[in-house]
Amino acid sequence: MDWKHGYFAEKGYTFGYYAETMPIRLRWAGLIQGHACPFTGFRYLDAGCGQGLNLIMAAVAHPDSEFVGIDFLPEHIAHARALALSCGVKNVTFIEGDFVELAADPRVLGEFDYAVCHGITTWIAPEVKSALFNLIGKVLRPGGLFYNSYNTFPGWLGTVPFQHLVLLEQRGRTGEKALDAARESCKVLGECAPGMFNALPALESRMKALENQDPAYLVQEYNNHFWQPVFVSQMIDDLANSKLNYLGTATLPEAYDNLLPKPVLDLLDRQGDAIVREQLRDYASNQSFRRDLYVKGRRQPWPGELATLIGDFRVGVSLLEARPAAGEPYAIRCGTGETKGERKFYDAIMDRAGAGADGATIHDLINRRKDPRDRGGVLQAVSMLLYGGWLVPLLDVNGAMGAAVNRHLAAAVTSGAPYRYVSLPRFGGAAPMRDTDWFMLDCRCRGVPAKDWLVSVNAALRRLNRGILKDGQPVDSDEERDRILAKGIEEFCAVRLKQIECAGGA
Repeated sequence: MDWKHGYFAEKGYTFGYYAETMPIRLRWAGLIQGHACPFTGFRYLDAGCGQGLNLIMAAVAHPDSEFVGIDFLPEHIAHARALALSCGVKNVTFIEGDFVELAADPRVLGEFDYAVCHGITTWIAPEVKSALFNLIGKVLRPGGLFYNSYNTFPGWLGTVPFQHLVLLEQRGRTGEKALDAARESCKVLGECAPGMFNALPALESRMKALENQDPAYLVQEYNNHFWQPVFVSQMIDDLANSKLNYLGTATLPEAYDNLLPKPVLDLLDRQGDAIVREQLRDYASNQSFRRDLYVKGRRQPWPGELATLIGDFRVGVSLLEARPAAGEPYAIRCGTGETKGERKFYDAIMDRAGAGADGATIHDLINRRKDPRDRGGVLQAVSMLLYGGWLVPLLDVNGAMGAAVNRHLAAAVTSGAPYRYVSLPRFGGAAPMRDTDWFMLDCRCRGVPAKDWLVSVNAALRRLNRGILKDGQPVDSDEERDRILAKGIEEFCAVRLKQIECAGGA
């Protein structure tokens, strides 16, 4: 087999951001499940870093720590290195490397406190996966935390026939052409001979979802020769062979069993084997994508120490996620279904966290409760609000590097770059941005007077041959176009720009 090891390498991956992989998010997920990791001067490894944007967002939020990204695609590493250099991010290193080769001599990488693998471990060849897990097991320090996200059964069972067809189509064509051919065949079958679709009802919804998904994501998802979702029990067993033991989930709502239906919870409580218990959870939720945490030797603080570490965690209120309408609960959706947070209780936490620029610590939130038994409820509510985007973690970090990153990204987007996330270092990560918002941020970064923003944004759109949509339809009238953009500029300055400035991104 060639250097690709059966991986689809004809097209680069998306320029994505994955909040759960950010160190501050990993720290919280670890703490609520009884594990503590270093949070200053740490080393962080991203194995399969893709285009590098996600790792750069993490590095910007932690300038005192060291970040290393590995990817075997030269295209990815070339982009990542150029982006870091252009943005002036100096605490990140990108390595073009093969996991099989690196596993043979992992000492060249040193040791790490955190390691992450986002969405690669069920897409790579068995020998590459074995080498990757061996590598992580060797370079992770005792007490280190490993984040692993991957496709899992039973949620992907219904899509196996389609993915198999994509691979068959790749015998005569590649990439998007193979994907499109498989989609067309399934469309005909669904309309004229729907037996398979009747037996696999999830297949139809997967096929519909393909219509609105990024082609760069789709070919990486479906076109890999060794695409193979696994049951969580299989993944736990595989990683145990590398001294990596299952801790829990990085998807915060899934850390709380009490969100499950009572009969399911009773079923889990009767199960004595932890691995079987975890597998049953996935059956109950028809889980298709897991974000798991593993540890190389659990670092379990004493109860008082853990309470202090959790209590010192600081949160603030996001301006980008409006509170629910009056009388409505906080609705949080994840694999366990929809959870509705009690409005009065959640509002009290939001009010305290939003009372000042410095937010509030968990100690602050707990101490405001009259009943000490409310502590568990506060921790769960904070987790839900972080997951839903209403709360954000707060870091004491200088925003100069984040501002530099955003200046470069904004200028690049006005030249046609596909970046979709803005750096928010004080919040420990990033947030999504629309094209027009980037053009407005570019005006702000270049010092364009506010009265000239409309002209500048219009010029950028025309230069890139892009229009404005209203209700999904192109806007042809210049007057209507200007009205929509003017309203967008007003909203950007009132909310998004204010949030970027508060988060050290401008």
